[in-house]
Amino acid sequence: MLQRLTEANVARLGLISIQERIPADFTRWEYEFEVEGRQGHLACFSPTEYGGVPHGLDGDIANAFIDLFIEQGSPENGAVATTASQVLLRAGLHNNGHYHRVLTESLRRLKQATYTMSHAWRDHEHQRWTSGTFSYILDYEVTSPERDTVTEGAVLSVTLARQIVKSIRSKYVKPLDYVFLTSLERPLTRALYRLLDAKRYDPQDLTQRVVSYQVNLLEWAAECKIVDLRTDKIRRTLEGAHEELKARGYLHDVVYEGRGKKQTLTYVFGSPEKALESLETPMVVALVERRVARPVARKLVESLGEGHVAARLKKFDALKASGYKMRNPSALLVDVIKDAEGKYPDPPGMVSPEQEVEQQQTKVRRQTQVLQEVEESEAQREAAFRALSLEDQAEKALRTLQVLLKGRLETSQYARLRTAIADGRTDGTVLVKEATRAVFEGRAEELLDQLRSLTVEGS
Repeated sequence: MLQRLTEANVARLGLISIQERIPADFTRWEYEFEVEGRQGHLACFSPTEYGGVPHGLDGDIANAFIDLFIEQGSPENGAVATTASQVLLRAGLHNNGHYHRVLTESLRRLKQATYTMSHAWRDHEHQRWTSGTFSYILDYEVTSPERDTVTEGAVLSVTLARQIVKSIRSKYVKPLDYVFLTSLERPLTRALYRLLDAKRYDPQDLTQRVVSYQVNLLEWAAECKIVDLRTDKIRRTLEGAHEELKARGYLHDVVYEGRGKKQTLTYVFGSPEKALESLETPMVVALVERRVARPVARKLVESLGEGHVAARLKKFDALKASGYKMRNPSALLVDVIKDAEGKYPDPPGMVSPEQEVEQQQTKVRRQTQVLQEVEESEAQREAAFRALSLEDQAEKALRTLQVLLKGRLETSQYARLRTAIADGRTDGTVLVKEATRAVFEGRAEELLDQLRSLTVEGS
């Protein structure tokens, strides 16, 4: 599992509607909730010309900015320096014209949407609830061939809201399973997962998690920022996401109880790890853990094969270990895997798959040779031992047993063993082999019981 961190207030409050599409006039939402016996309030307004309130893929992109901000050391000025391709990659989206337009619209919406809160934002440093007004993105700049429009290769400078920056820097963050998040197919499912996962944590003590979460259906719709608040419509809106999260193991069950406005919804949490492992090949998971977008990872493995990808992944790791400069590691990894022109020579000391096979074969040959020599030597020693008289065999075997077992047998017991070998009732060679194996395998007591029994029988 690849866990990263995300800011806990943003995750818990669900600042972005989980719905993939909203009406053009859905420009405002607000809801109230109870916080430690007091009434909390949260509202959002975003002009129609920017597409209404933040929604759908805006959540994936906003999450990507927070992830990049934390990765870049959470600077005090709140700035994130990145590229369009990095943001889309981190959001689990394709780097193409459609998603460049999506990113452009999201930037504008996240900058223009205004959030107003009362007794809703947790000030972790001072352990209190605060009020205020902010925009998710305080400011941004795009360096691109087209004015104010994100295109291929665009460079972005984004400044996050002061409240978000302060919260992250004071360590008010919760874990987020990035591999599982990016494996979910629908934006609505990813949004619901982020919100649900935040609800599992106690906002005052993020080390505490719950195994189930119950909420009034209408209140939950308000938290999800669902447009149509008819109970049947709410259930239909959530149905697909519920089914996907149950199929993937994150939810064990979803239980509706009651009717009308008093209807409640209970989420029983499961564990997505096993479902995820069974769904994806280890190589796809390995690429996703190195921040390759899941659809890209799947395509690479399917088209080029596990063996090829594994060999190129090894080369990439060797390049990284050698100090190779990587401005965008995940993009470089994809290029190394696709490379058919030999752009990336093997780093010094790297063992190619062919050399690795040859080395393994050489190792096996050496081990076989040593084993044969040992067996031949053992056979020669045994032949020499059996060539001795039974009296001499008994004398030699007894000396070896006394070295192995020391004082664990009495003198009289050693004497009876010697007699048993000299009389031909016990094979000295077999006895010494069994004793040696038992001592080195830690079964000396078991052997001693057998030998004591033997000395009684031979007395």
